[in-house]
Amino acid sequence: MGVLQFGRSNTYKVYYIDGTKRLGYSLGQGTYIGRLNEPINIKSNEQYISVYACPHKICAFYYIDKTKDNKFAEHNEFVYGSYTKAQFAAIAKKLGLPTTNSSVKTAI
Repeated sequence: MGVLQFGRSNTYKVYYIDGTKRLGYSLGQGTYIGRLNEPINIKSNEQYISVYACPHKICAFYYIDKTKDNKFAEHNEFVYGSYTKAQFAAIAKKLGLPTTNSSVKTAI
């Protein structure tokens, strides 16, 4: 299993397990709870993580509300999406989400 940290957060990491890239919530000591499969681009601010991801080979935009996420939370309590580019742009503007894009050239 390989791990890629993004941003300054130690709470969320991109890791590889069994050939699948995942964005996960770190429990420490190399243990993670998966949040989104196949993230392509990720941006984060104090409250939110914006992700362009391709789980099940269907690409879309998602966001995670970090203030609601914890190791006991259910996935649907804090991971929102899937959204089209236009839908995500409107939500990002309304909530102050960090902007991310669908470009593979800037992929993690």
